[in-house]
Amino acid sequence: MKKILLLPLDERPCNYNYPRLMPGADYTLIMPPKDMMGDKKLPADFAKISEWLLENIEDVDCAIISLETLIYGGIVPSRLHNESENTLINRAKIIEKLRKLNLKMKLYLFQLIMRCPSYSSSDEEPDYYEECGEQIFLYGKYSHKQSLGILDREEKEQFEKIKATLNKDYLNDFIDRRKKNLAVLKHNLRYIIDGTCDYFIIPQDDAKKYGFTSLDQMAVREILKENVLHLKTSMYPSADDTGLILLARAINELNCQKPKFYVHYASEKAKTVIPWFEDRPLDETIKYHILSAGGLRVYSLCEADIVLAVSMGSKMCNFGDSDYDKCYNVERNLNEFTEFISYALNQNKIVAVCDNATANGSEIELINILNQKDLLLKISAYAGWNTSSNTIGTACTQAVLYFTGKDDKLNRQFLLLRYYEDLAYMAYVRTFVTENMLPSLNLNYFNAGSKRGKVSDLVKENIIKFMAENYPNLAKYVKDLDVCMPWARMFETELKLYFNE
Repeated sequence: MKKILLLPLDERPCNYNYPRLMPGADYTLIMPPKDMMGDKKLPADFAKISEWLLENIEDVDCAIISLETLIYGGIVPSRLHNESENTLINRAKIIEKLRKLNLKMKLYLFQLIMRCPSYSSSDEEPDYYEECGEQIFLYGKYSHKQSLGILDREEKEQFEKIKATLNKDYLNDFIDRRKKNLAVLKHNLRYIIDGTCDYFIIPQDDAKKYGFTSLDQMAVREILKENVLHLKTSMYPSADDTGLILLARAINELNCQKPKFYVHYASEKAKTVIPWFEDRPLDETIKYHILSAGGLRVYSLCEADIVLAVSMGSKMCNFGDSDYDKCYNVERNLNEFTEFISYALNQNKIVAVCDNATANGSEIELINILNQKDLLLKISAYAGWNTSSNTIGTACTQAVLYFTGKDDKLNRQFLLLRYYEDLAYMAYVRTFVTENMLPSLNLNYFNAGSKRGKVSDLVKENIIKFMAENYPNLAKYVKDLDVCMPWARMFETELKLYFNE
């Protein structure tokens, strides 16, 4: 049995739990103990992480390493640290030691381009971002557009106002950290240039067409071009699904296989949609997911091993927006989408449903149609959480692992987890509890009080009720569940399902 080591991006369920809960495919997954990981803004201990890596690297067949966790202690600490550039680069040099200890393993690395959210919130950013996050984002956006000579008159006026009012200390702190992180990333790309690692993904969290993130991306792309690294690297909108995608790649390469993916859209216009939090057309990002996972895109169903069924409409918008009906009901066909899924299953294709028409949760209308057709447990993979890329990466990986191992039991259990989390919690219970129950507890979306307690009890109670009332055909497989709010907020939850055998 193959051994795969994974140092995840952080301790949240999407990064720490999902890889362990995926269907089996004849491999052993080695991960650091959870108490060795960080806790949101509290970084993991570099000394302990590096010691764990050195102790476990020698006999693995593949190692997947988040450089955010190794160097900064996690994704959020990478946005908050005050370490020197030299300290950060010296931490990264443990990669050279790991390679020397195991010359035969596949070594995959990933490191993000630091994000720049367009909104003001300090939940995952420095404290000052609560006050001026939007201004910092616009400063980067307008600086970028000005350098390209495309800043219009209204933007110029707004840019001047921001430069006059934005706290210079805050701006300099943000820019200085970006410069250090970019310098560290550039240094670490040497590991793909000199052959130390076998594949390197540069994900972009909260990507935008213009701004600080795009400028950094351009700088990185010049290195990729100069060294002709196109076939050994991927740079695309992603973050929390990257460890999963590299797990799929490990499984494919260790088994000397390259599964063929066919993509079917619910709307022809979906191919050119730029999803929220991303910077390019959806179809281009999907190509990167497939390649990064070690697969190959094909353009006929008969060739395919795996079908990605992508639910995106002709545009992303919120329910109630003026163009909602046009984008989701007129220029998208869920009837045909569902019938095609059924047909592909009858052709013995592995079908992965990427429920990415909306962000941060399942689309209940789609789920209900699939349920009416009795497809929810017949499809081989499903995801509908957070960003479009998070959804695609998760569904791709589940499909690859099921394609390899045909583990029906664990595959069904992971499907059920997705429906309980992406559908019950994200699409309904999260909003219901936040709006109807938190105010009386003097709590809110960003403050659930604690990881366990009254809020987690309310979430559990309402998830059970929602599934029992709306999807009894799924609920019958689950006898109980445990609920934790890992970052003591409502954005994500950690569910553990206990199954009826």
